Parts: sequence; C-alpha cells; structure tokens
Amino acid sequence: MIKESVKKLGKYSLEIKFKYRPERKSGLLRIKKYHIDIYFFLPVSLGINRKNYTKMDFYRELNSYLKIDPPKVLLSELLEAKDEISLQLKNAFQNYKPEDKKSFETLDTLLKIYVNIVKKSVKRELRGIRKVGDEQEKNRLAQRFIKNFSLGLRKFRQIEYKYCNDNFAGSEGKRVFDFVDEYVSTLYSKYLYHVWQIHEKLESPDSIKTKELIKEGIFREREYKKKMNYPLAKPKDHSKENEKFLFRWEMIKNFINNKLILTTRFDKDNKWMIQFYYSLAAGIAMIFATGIAFYYNQKFGNFTMRFFVVLVISYMFKDRIKDWIKDLINYLLKKETFDHTINIYDDNVHILGNISQGFDFVPKRNLPKDILEVRNSKHQTDIEDNSMERVMHYKSRIKLNTSKLYKFYKGIRLRGINDVTYFNTSPLLMRMEQPDTNILLMDDDKQFANYKSEKVYHINMIMVYNDGKNKQYRRHRIVLNRNGIKQVRRIDIE
Repeated sequence: MIKESVKKLGKYSLEIKFKYRPERKSGLLRIKKYHIDIYFFLPVSLGINRKNYTKMDFYRELNSYLKIDPPKVLLSELLEAKDEISLQLKNAFQNYKPEDKKSFETLDTLLKIYVNIVKKSVKRELRGIRKVGDEQEKNRLAQRFIKNFSLGLRKFRQIEYKYCNDNFAGSEGKRVFDFVDEYVSTLYSKYLYHVWQIHEKLESPDSIKTKELIKEGIFREREYKKKMNYPLAKPKDHSKENEKFLFRWEMIKNFINNKLILTTRFDKDNKWMIQFYYSLAAGIAMIFATGIAFYYNQKFGNFTMRFFVVLVISYMFKDRIKDWIKDLINYLLKKETFDHTINIYDDNVHILGNISQGFDFVPKRNLPKDILEVRNSKHQTDIEDNSMERVMHYKSRIKLNTSKLYKFYKGIRLRGINDVTYFNTSPLLMRMEQPDTNILLMDDDKQFANYKSEKVYHINMIMVYNDGKNKQYRRHRIVLNRNGIKQVRRIDIE
C-alpha cells in the first residue's frame, strides 16, 4: 500500500512524500517494487525546455531520502510502558555494558527510535486538538496532552536511575542518553508553544487554565535546561546565542534521525548500457562506410579522384547514420533507461534494494492516454489551453528487500518506509514576471482608480504510483509567482 502527501515547505520548495507499507504474506516477507511517475505541466510562458533546463539542473534542485517509519503508539500507551518498544528499551538499559559494542548499538538504536515514536504520537495528538471545534473539548484534550507529555518526560528521565548500573555514568551510552534528553526537552517546549498558539485568543476559564499550565510547563523545562547546562533560545538582542542554539538543534536532529534514515549511494550507473547501444550504432555506421569503401575501391581502384569523392561522401553519411540510430535507440528505450541507480544500505554494508531515477521532457503527443485524461479534467477556467504547456517527466523505480529490512530492525514492528523528496522551484521562479501589477478600473461613480493585483502561474502536477497490484493517480495544482509558492491544491479526479 502507498500513501502520498504534497505540501509546500517554506516559500520555494515542495515536499513530496510517499509512504510505503509492505504487507506480510503468510508470514513471509518478499521483495517489493514501487513505481512512481510525476508529470509537471509547465506554462510555455516560463520558457523552460530541455536546452535551458537540463537533467543536471533538475537533479540539482532535487533532494530526497528514505526514512524508516516507526510503529504507531499512543502517548497514553507509552506512559504505561507496556508497549513493545518501551519493554525493549528497558531491557537495553538493564543489559547495557560499556565495553560491549553490540549492547551499545542496541541501546543507541532503541533510544533514537523511541524518541521518534514519542514525537509521532505527540504530533498526532496536536492534530486532534486543532481539529476540534468545541472550545470546551479543545481544552480538555489540551490539558490531557500537557499532563501526559509532562509525565512521560519525567518517566523517561527516570530510566537511567531505575535500570542502569554505576558503569553507565561517563559511558558512550550516557552521552547518547544526554543528547536524546536534550532533544526531547526542546520538543516539549516546542509543542507546548504550539498548544499556546491554538489557545492564545481563547478567553474562557478553561482556556485561561490551559494557558497557565502551558506557562508552568515551559518555565519548569527552562529551569531544567539551566540545571543540565543545555543551550536555551533567548529573547531579543541575543541573535548570536540563538544562532548557536538553532545550529545545535539541527545537529541533534540529524544525530537522532541517523538510525531511521537509510544510507544511499550512487554505486551503480546505468549509462554503460546506453554507451553499449551507442557503440552498436557507431559499428553499424562504420559497416556502411567500410562496405562502400571496399566496393568502390574494387570498382575505381586506389588513389583515384572518384574513389576519393565516394570515400568522403560515405564518411559524411556514416556520421549521420550513427546519429539517426542513436535517436532511434533513445526513442525505443526511453521508457526502460534511467539516468542513475542508487543503492540502499542498512549499515553501509548490506544492500536492501535500489532506486532508479530518470528525468526528461516529454512531447504532449507521446504522453499516455490516462495522463492526458487526468490533465484535461476540471479546468479552472473554460478557456484554459493545455496545448500551451511543456511537460517534465520524473520517474522513480524502488526495489526493496523487505525481508532484509525487517531483519536489520529485528524486534521492531516497522510500519514501512517514507520516501521524502524536496523539489526547489527557485530556477522556475526566476523566469517569471514581476508579481505586482496594476489594473485600471472605473467604479460605479465613473471614477478611475488603479488597483493592485498579483500575477500567478499554475503548474499542474500529476503523480502515478503503482505497487504491482494497485495503480493510483493524484493531481495537484501549484499556484506560484516570483515571490514563491502561494498554495498547493489537491484536485479531485473523477
């Protein structure tokens, strides 16, 4: 099963996320293949084409990674500490030996996965608070969230005192635990600020009580950070300190996520196959030129002007024949060839699978019929002209050995893998006209006035993903101008 989401990330980037959920079949895990095709329909007025926007330009603006999706556990279940991951973490602390590398790796992995599960459960409860319309229910959920999160934080910090021996202090495991503790501390304050933003303008007695609980929680955590000498973000006039705080936060996030993000390397290049076919094209052209040379050599003899002219003409056609065959090969193989292949590793040693990626411009006449049908449906205006568009096609083929994946994360019931891609639209924005424009209008009193408006462009994005059983289509309209992405709208497909 595959799920997808598309949203804007900042002003200039799109986040495209695919969630793969490999299913077990009769207890057996097998190799899974996922096919992703993304078609970008660009207005011709942008002036984008294969000559001024190459494959290298596209891949330079593409940043992607594969991340393990940990199990889904409710915050209330984590408090009881009876879930699978909590019990494994408890055992990892009890069995930790500083001199044992394997026990350290187990503790390191479980700690980082545990805090990511906490983060996921906290974000899920926050979404629930935002969705509730009734103010009383919103406060009940918020107060329960603050209570549970605070209690969970205290229980997490008691782990090392309850289960660790004297050798834990000063060990590498203690160092990892302190980084994780700092990470959770910052998460706690961050998400309490989110709850504050939800309730900031609410003035009922329950909302006032909720805001007091938020203040108490954030203040208490600030005092704890001071006690532990963790960096703190500070009010105005401390830009240098805040810069260091944000830099350290990014470093800690990367440190925590390194166990969930799968290592990838460009270990294999598919261009050798294309070069092989190009060599065949050169060979066929050479056979033509050599055959002509042999024939007319016998007919006209060596060192004659007529043989010289025939030889020059044959070599002229040889180069043309080689290019014609190369174009034919590109046309015949464009659906099967890829620009490069990326190998997926578990721990830099064992290969879990690979990702093949390809990019090219596609003429509208060569687009699949189903893609054209999706694009031609639900126009925003009745004069929308699809012929005035150029189409970029990005394809990705993921092959994943789920058996090896689950074996590497043994004992942890993974939900699957998230394929996250960030696409930077800045090169497209630079080609757009100035967004602000004036419209001269006459009002009902026959007075003229200039009214400001914004000029926007639409990029239609159609995604097709296939897991071998189900083929699904998604369409999004990206509204943007030179100032950045304004909106990403999902268009329902009939």
